[in-house]
Amino acid sequence: MTPPRRSGSRPARALIALAAVIVILLVSVLGNQTLSPGKWQQQFKVALGLDLSSGTQVVLQAQTHDGKPPASGEMQQAISVEQSRVDLTGSSGAQVQQQGSDMIDVTVPGTPAYSIVNLVSRASQMSVRPVYLEAPDIPPSAPSRNPVSYGDAGLVSAATMKLFDKEACKPSRDAAVNPSWQQTVGYSLAGDQWDNLKGQIVSCDSSGTKYVLGPAAVAGGDITSVSPALPGGAQWVVDLSLGSGAAAKFATLTTSQYGSYDAGARSGDHDDQALDSTAVVLDGNVASVEATAQPITAGNVQITGGGTGFTQAQATDLADTLRYGSLPLDFKPLHENTISAQLAHSSLDAGLIAGTLGLTLVAAYLFAYYRGLGLVAVSSLLLAGLLAYLSVVLLSKGHEFTLTLSAIAGLVVAIGVTADSFIVFFERLRDEVRGGKSLRPAVESGWKRARRTILVSDTVSFLAAGLLYHFAVSDVQGFAYTLGLTTLIDVLVVFLFTRPMVTLLAGTRFFGGGHRWSGLDPARLGARAPWRSSAR
Repeated sequence: MTPPRRSGSRPARALIALAAVIVILLVSVLGNQTLSPGKWQQQFKVALGLDLSSGTQVVLQAQTHDGKPPASGEMQQAISVEQSRVDLTGSSGAQVQQQGSDMIDVTVPGTPAYSIVNLVSRASQMSVRPVYLEAPDIPPSAPSRNPVSYGDAGLVSAATMKLFDKEACKPSRDAAVNPSWQQTVGYSLAGDQWDNLKGQIVSCDSSGTKYVLGPAAVAGGDITSVSPALPGGAQWVVDLSLGSGAAAKFATLTTSQYGSYDAGARSGDHDDQALDSTAVVLDGNVASVEATAQPITAGNVQITGGGTGFTQAQATDLADTLRYGSLPLDFKPLHENTISAQLAHSSLDAGLIAGTLGLTLVAAYLFAYYRGLGLVAVSSLLLAGLLAYLSVVLLSKGHEFTLTLSAIAGLVVAIGVTADSFIVFFERLRDEVRGGKSLRPAVESGWKRARRTILVSDTVSFLAAGLLYHFAVSDVQGFAYTLGLTTLIDVLVVFLFTRPMVTLLAGTRFFGGGHRWSGLDPARLGARAPWRSSAR
């Protein structure tokens, strides 16, 4: 007679599947260093959020000309641009999140290489415009303060000419913010008329020269590629390539200007030299003015940085800024908050202490109430903690997840959520033992009763975490994220470890025989009828 197949093979399969999941996570974390044990320690690093490490937080508020709230599409585009910019700092875990309808919260852990406020608040709008009029800066010590203008005032509207006569180029506050391309723009004008791409504007360059510029022939959105370059080993420049439509417009403009330039050169009369020039305008300031010595038909534009030129760092910074796009809205910094390393370290210690204390109290309760079964429960908790740690490390490496204080709170709460699943299973099991069943049948029937309750409970927790993550902002999302993650881990552990381990232990003399310290003593549980040991 063929002996009946023992049920122990199924628990073994579940444990093997769990071991495979752990191995896959470990290999994913170690990556190319899997075969280099000496470098394993470097791979197990969790990216910490701003409240657990030193860093900078900036809150920006969008400003619209009509005073209405910005469109959701504009805010999402701005978030995408801001995220690309803060990634330039090289800090792991930099985040950009929307708050309310018109605010953006930017957090950059560590010590960034850029001034964060300047980096995230500048519009970085670029345009190429024809020069209609220019007036060089007159030093205060000059004998005559009467400005000398070049160009054709007849091309300038009355409103623009009034602004040109009234306003003076003043030193810019941004001139000494950081070692970037903005240092080349030493003067600026008051007002926000410069973002009108279809109209005339008044602007200044780094030397204090004032200009009237025509409508933009090229805008930032027309750029197809941008890169810093060092042509001929002279000065660093930024080379731009334009799309076909913008290239055609620029070719028409430069061809017309070249005709004026060539005619002036032949006649020797070049008083209106401004009309032969184009200006590259960045955030309202003239970065460079180039005379059109030949038509430019290939769609290539070069920003030289004016008379002072660019350093390599400035050219690279500007190229990166233009590459990642212009902000669709103007943003005003509301406040900047700097977190010190000491304060962040205290927060991290507090979070770890809270987690350790919570786990210790739960473990003590489980051992006191469930005795031997508490060993299974605590082992399940430790295994869930291992899976959560590996998941957080993997998310930090591959998806720029950062562990915040609120995320640690989610992990601490998850200890209770995970323990609930074990308690439901153990109580159903003990109910079956009280009914007089031997342990092995009690495990199967108890699991069938507990399984649905566990799945319903975890589903509710996961849905709550998902809704909280969707509707909450900033730190609350970290709490919801880790709560949802550990809820999934709870299902994995209960199905692939807790239940199989109880099934295997049911075949031992200690548990199957109902030892008084096993937690399944029928006399202590008040069983209605004695049951025969199922242990062999």
